Amino acid sequence: MMHHWRFQGGFPVRVVARLAPAFLLCLTASLTTAQPTASAEMPVFSQTGPQPALPVSSQTLDLATCIHLALERQPRIAAQQATLTASEDGREAVEKLRFPATLDPEIPVRRRQACLGVTAAAAGLEQDQRDAAYAVARTYFTVIYAREQERIARGVVDRIGATRDAAQRALDAGAADITSADVNRATVYQRLAETRRIQATSGVKRALAALKEAIGLEPECWLDVPPGRLPEPDVRPNRDEVVAAAVARRGEMIQAGVFAQVVCLEIDAQGTSVLQRMQTFAAGTDIHARPVPQGVRNSEYRPGAVAPEMPGLLAGNRQERVEHARALYARAGAMVATTRNLIVLEADDSFLRWEQASQQASAAREAADSGDKLAADQNRDFIAGLKVKVDEVVNAHVVAATARSQYNEFLYQQVLALADLERVTAGGFCAGLVEPTGPRTVITAGAKAK
Repeated sequence: MMHHWRFQGGFPVRVVARLAPAFLLCLTASLTTAQPTASAEMPVFSQTGPQPALPVSSQTLDLATCIHLALERQPRIAAQQATLTASEDGREAVEKLRFPATLDPEIPVRRRQACLGVTAAAAGLEQDQRDAAYAVARTYFTVIYAREQERIARGVVDRIGATRDAAQRALDAGAADITSADVNRATVYQRLAETRRIQATSGVKRALAALKEAIGLEPECWLDVPPGRLPEPDVRPNRDEVVAAAVARRGEMIQAGVFAQVVCLEIDAQGTSVLQRMQTFAAGTDIHARPVPQGVRNSEYRPGAVAPEMPGLLAGNRQERVEHARALYARAGAMVATTRNLIVLEADDSFLRWEQASQQASAAREAADSGDKLAADQNRDFIAGLKVKVDEVVNAHVVAATARSQYNEFLYQQVLALADLERVTAGGFCAGLVEPTGPRTVITAGAKAK
């Protein structure tokens, strides 16, 4: 994906003007982000603006409140907001330069580049907000998922334990159809189920820790989420609509397009000077301010992005420098195309993961319901003293728990895929995973960890 760039100092030195440092200040903060358009508003994971800090009334937070807090407190968002603020300040400083174009024809071009930089920075901010909302949703639903797995594991531990105890009592009473092997086998299954319960309990704790980081809470804060089950969404995304929304709304796509425009303007900038050496907009900027995703070609395949490229200095006469800038502009066009293709691939992958998980969840739910009925019937017959073997009852409980756990896993993957589709489309697709909430609850550092 395309990533934004940031000016850090320096500007093409002009013979006719000694205002380069001031001009640099403007441009330094400018080439970093994008003004979000009205069509790119956040319908689901939205930020309605800064909210006043409220006293802590509860540390058990619903998903909507967690997302709201993350948009206010996540340091990654704060960092990008600072970049956007610096970009806007820089643009204003450029606009205040009152040099006529006849005296320094480069300045109007740099002003346009500075404005585009604000556009790129705003796109970066919105993308960070989307990513933060997704991180919160993912970790929040992971807490719910782990709790459900813990509940399933605890239930099978209890049911197998009850079956084992009943078998032990029957063995002690001299029942002919019960052996010590039956009791021992039930004990083995119970202990194995207990290991799964321990694993799920640890998963809850890890997911809560990840949720706290996703929100941006201090280490000493205590956080919990209300009891509940994973949602069973019935929305059906459309692949073509998902892809179209992703290409139209993604911040990376906006940033890639902005970078290409800035490089195109560099052609004009290079044409304003007869010097043999002329600095570019990259002379004082880090155009790799965000790491460019690298390709992976081992057991996993992931294509890499094309990094933005612009040297800090172009040498040669005016025509040679202009031709060099044109070649770089052609490369920027290829970068835009690569970014678009990667976004389409990501949208396709998210859609297909949802499609697979939804189909698996539908089949697994039927299996889980059948498994629960089988276990209940076997347990009832065993308690009634019918000719049902201990291992048949134990196996029925294990099969039922396995089927229910598998359904929970597929449902979890389906929910995560839907949340990812919201992120991939920059809010163009709404899964309805966030319920409206009442007054916001703001955690403070005074809420100590328990």
